[in-house]
Amino acid sequence: MESTAGDQVWRIIEAWRRERPDVDVSSIGIVTPIWRLGSIITDHRARVLAAHGLEQSHLDVLATLRRTGAPYRLTAGELSRHCRVTAGATTQRVQAMEALGFVERVREEPDRRTVHVQLTPEGLARLDGIFADVMAGDESLLAGLAPRQRTALEELLRAWLDGLERGPAVPGQDDVTRS
Repeated sequence: MESTAGDQVWRIIEAWRRERPDVDVSSIGIVTPIWRLGSIITDHRARVLAAHGLEQSHLDVLATLRRTGAPYRLTAGELSRHCRVTAGATTQRVQAMEALGFVERVREEPDRRTVHVQLTPEGLARLDGIFADVMAGDESLLAGLAPRQRTALEELLRAWLDGLERGPAVPGQDDVTRS
């Protein structure tokens, strides 16, 4: 019989319980599968996007701008916050997307100091052309879950993520130094 990922995780937990019975290792049963899922999801999404000649960073920019509604634009700072990347990463992404013709920088009138990153008609068409394939790819990853399981998983993940967004406790770090 072939070993499953769950079996492998259980063996890791048992080994740590044997080697370090003084440490609670139960989190391995949750964190390790999620870590593995992250890798599987990232690789799968990369293959779907590569079939369209795009990368995840392209999708992040295109989808973020598309979700804002017409005229599909944000300042670079807003784009950084929405994509959860640094200003430098945003600059690199915008430059790459400009070179592809998917976005343009537009100066706001009348003083022209504020610069917006705006989806071009080509960028809009490109995103709309691949979006269904991206969602179908994501859906294929969830195919083994019943509707009730999906709902429960979504609720649990939302609660966990909301808690972590407030800042997870770091062992050895007191509340004063938490960011």
